[in-house]
Amino acid sequence: MELLFSSQQWLALLPPIILCILLFTYVYIILWLRPERLRQKLRRQGVRGPKPSFLFGNIPEMRRIQQLAKSAHEQEAGSTDMFSSNYVATLFPYFLHWSRVYGSIYLYSTGSIQVLNVTDPNIVKELANCKSLDLGKPCYLQKERGALLGMGILTSNGDLWVHQRKVIAPELFMERVKKFLH
Repeated sequence: MELLFSSQQWLALLPPIILCILLFTYVYIILWLRPERLRQKLRRQGVRGPKPSFLFGNIPEMRRIQQLAKSAHEQEAGSTDMFSSNYVATLFPYFLHWSRVYGSIYLYSTGSIQVLNVTDPNIVKELANCKSLDLGKPCYLQKERGALLGMGILTSNGDLWVHQRKVIAPELFMERVKKFLH
């Protein structure tokens, strides 16, 4: 049995090896390098957040925080079955935890998707008043959650968003709002 490869055998092995290297490089760039560049840009602007893992982002940490919150809630409630009025603490305890640790603006990751969470009302107002069509909302809001959220102003982008903003704006004038209160 000969252990050495001939030049023809090396040439036959070369395309699969190159293909594997190119595939690995592409996956590395898409799943780690691009999101890391975005995180670095936001860190330079003062936006911090939990450190993500390679493939899963912050999902393992979300699960861990949710399990801790669930066990704490079970211990707190004991045998009484009471409904909590604070649904955010029950459903999304990691958002509350990260708000306490990182402040009102932080970045977290779900896989390779980077999410900027903003809870400061003034910044949310500024973003809502932004008339730039480049700001946009993620496409998955319409694709994945379209049945839940519909095609309203919360999920729309571009020309549809402009149209819906024009339709809803007159309803939110102060005179109309005051009529609803009286």
